[in-house]
Amino acid sequence: MDIICRERSCVFNKGFSCTSPQILIGNKINCTDYKKNPDPKSIPDTSRHIFDEEPPEYHPHRESKKGCIHCQADCLFRNEQTCEANGITINCIKNMPLCATYFKK
Repeated sequence: MDIICRERSCVFNKGFSCTSPQILIGNKINCTDYKKNPDPKSIPDTSRHIFDEEPPEYHPHRESKKGCIHCQADCLFRNEQTCEANGITINCIKNMPLCATYFKK
């Protein structure tokens, strides 16, 4: 399961990969485990240049056969409280970390 995060100000974001041991997506598709880094560094959004000649550097994605994403949203990928998507992407939308993989049932 790939967990991609474009919320660059979160303490769990390491090279666009989430390192949190567990992720909870709230009923408003927000990442409730988001923690703002108290010492934010200027991390450029290199994910916008994925198709350039030199690809951006990414941290190895966490892969797990067992889902570690819990979800409270009314989403197509939600089975009881667990996300069954092959992976999710968290994107910063309107200054909030939201699940961009969300599909309303």
